Amino acid sequence: MLNTRFFLLTLTIALALSSSGFAQIRSISKIVDKNKIDASGEKKICDYALGWSEKLLTVDSKNLKEANTKLASPFRPSVRISSVGRSLYGKYLKQGLKPLLEKSNTNEMAAVNALQILSLLGTEGGCQILLNHADTATENRPALRLWASVGLGTSFLTGELPIDKVDRYAKLVSSFTKKEPEWFVLTRQFDSLASMQSIPRLDRSKRKKVEKLSFEAQTKALVDLLNSIDSTGDIDSRVQALPFILPSLMLQLIEPSVDNNTKSDMLDTIREPLTRFITSAVSLNFVENDEAMFVAYGNAVQSASALISKDTESRENVDLLELWNNKQGSKILEVVETWKKSK
Repeated sequence: MLNTRFFLLTLTIALALSSSGFAQIRSISKIVDKNKIDASGEKKICDYALGWSEKLLTVDSKNLKEANTKLASPFRPSVRISSVGRSLYGKYLKQGLKPLLEKSNTNEMAAVNALQILSLLGTEGGCQILLNHADTATENRPALRLWASVGLGTSFLTGELPIDKVDRYAKLVSSFTKKEPEWFVLTRQFDSLASMQSIPRLDRSKRKKVEKLSFEAQTKALVDLLNSIDSTGDIDSRVQALPFILPSLMLQLIEPSVDNNTKSDMLDTIREPLTRFITSAVSLNFVENDEAMFVAYGNAVQSASALISKDTESRENVDLLELWNNKQGSKILEVVETWKKSK
């Protein structure tokens, strides 16, 4: 009788675990690395992608982390996923993760994790989804726009996309900056455009081409952003992105390997909008009623001046941040006039 009860209890537990979704989902690492995958292998890939995608929809941090780790594991360098494996896994990932990205899903953490996984695909299909969630026209949740923007940079760095697709997607990301209202999303969009320069496995010719595309996309995005900020005629929270964006551009421009013509083209284009930004910032009377924005504008003015000074013959060592903090607007404008005369 005791043995019978033990058997029934064991069976009940096993059935409960299976029915509640805790049945073991086997690894596909030894399948996705193959160049030929049969129907049985595809079924295992499908079960793995759909099974772990479903487990992402949780509020339990431990379970969420496990599901994320399992979904990302086929992309580990040690697995050496093949193009066939990537294609099949991507097919079922998109299917499994789609419900998590629907606006009806209120679990944003699960949606963010879904975007993180899709960014590892590095395929055209994956990027199309990321682009959709990086654009304010199609995604109103800032957290998702943030991680979709981050994910596009991650996708570029997989090295799976053809150069013409990278160019097309970069231009789309560049167009998003003009209408993006959140400064923290903007910084990540610029980061993704800069990441193009680090795409692996490119020969010298392609690397130079992608480098030029990256600078062109960043230049357009910055000019559009500065023009949009200027058009408001008021304090703009997006300025908080500039102390991150502008120093990043400076670091890219001082890189010795970057083509001098590419550097010159960018500096020639951004000089006037940056100068106008500084002049407009002074006219806002130092945003005295908002300490955080006062600091943000000051750092942005300083970063803008560093880029402008690099593009002028002026050798005056003037600290615009100090002038800003001391609220010496007239002194700042005097420096701006010296730039105009030195070019």
